[in-house]
Amino acid sequence: MKKIVLISLLFSCMIVMAGEPVLPSKVNGWNTAVVVKTATGNTRKIFSGSGAILSLHEMNGITLLQGKSLEYKTNKNSAERFFIIKSGSFKVSLNDKEYLLGQGSVVFLLPGDKVNFLNTAEGESSFYEMISKSANANVERGQKGGTSFAMDFQTTVFKSHGKGGVRQLFDRPTIMMNRFDIHITTLNPRYNSHDPHVHKNEEIILMMDGVGDMFIATGPQRITTGDACYVESNILHNITNVGNTPATYFAIQWN
Repeated sequence: MKKIVLISLLFSCMIVMAGEPVLPSKVNGWNTAVVVKTATGNTRKIFSGSGAILSLHEMNGITLLQGKSLEYKTNKNSAERFFIIKSGSFKVSLNDKEYLLGQGSVVFLLPGDKVNFLNTAEGESSFYEMISKSANANVERGQKGGTSFAMDFQTTVFKSHGKGGVRQLFDRPTIMMNRFDIHITTLNPRYNSHDPHVHKNEEIILMMDGVGDMFIATGPQRITTGDACYVESNILHNITNVGNTPATYFAIQWN
């Protein structure tokens, strides 16, 4: 009997060890990530692990050489994918529609759909790929939330305020998440986003342009252009622009 219990415990431990590691709250650097060359350019893993909601949450940096393309063709059992254009320009073919997208533009891909990115710049172009999977996926919830879409940064509405301004991109349910909320903040030099605070939603701060101090739990971590900070649920945090020019970053939340 003891042998059976021991084997059972060992098997359970192996299952836990085989799962994704829990993502820690920290800044993950674009320039410090390991670069792997590909036939179309290169890739780098910014982070990969699990959180309170997602069993897999991964962010990759994808760089395509001039004229090169990359297609994502998914099925109904695939993960959700969210893309942010980091630099350069792309012709994006999403299902049966085409878009010309530049820095700050986004693409959301539901399982079962497909998208192709063609680098149209004179040189390299890059984008972020965010992969989301949940053990509590809900297809009906996701379908009610809307379809796959592309959003051009140039068409977003900028609302100014005393510290800078904000662009609210969307706030919707998805197959993997009860709520997926994204806005882009521009923060003027020497201002902070708000006093350090906590919230239930997990969050990513993705610095598109600028330099800041990301306060996490007990102290600051430097965040610069290209970096992504993962913040766990109920962790004290804020960001301060420590540069001499406005800082622009994505604030991505989900629950």
